[in-house]
Amino acid sequence: MNTLHINQTDDTPLVHFDTDTGKFEIKGNSIPENIYLFYDPIFEWLDKYKEEPNKNIEFIFQMRMISSASSKIFFQLLNKIDALKDNTDSCVRITWLYCIYDEEIREIGLDFKDSVNVPFEVVLTDSD
Repeated sequence: MNTLHINQTDDTPLVHFDTDTGKFEIKGNSIPENIYLFYDPIFEWLDKYKEEPNKNIEFIFQMRMISSASSKIFFQLLNKIDALKDNTDSCVRITWLYCIYDEEIREIGLDFKDSVNVPFEVVLTDSD
């Protein structure tokens, strides 16, 4: 399966799901005008990917801004990540990065951590 890459804009995050390394990154702002237009192709890609996933998969989130609509869609994304872990032999984990000055993003990560069964770390980073 091909790597999924979606370029970052002011309103949408970089999405880079590298099937060679098993590192799946979502980074930047998630405040798209049409949340489904942006995230539906990602969900469709994940549905196909779970048929032949990597043995080790790490989802890395490094968000700057998240709209309330994006928060809701992230719960759906986390459910898909949980299903990936539950329905395959893959070792799946999530790393949620936040900057020291961004307590809100840290809190969102902690809320998400409580909603999944996948190993989930909330990690302080010094990079934007």
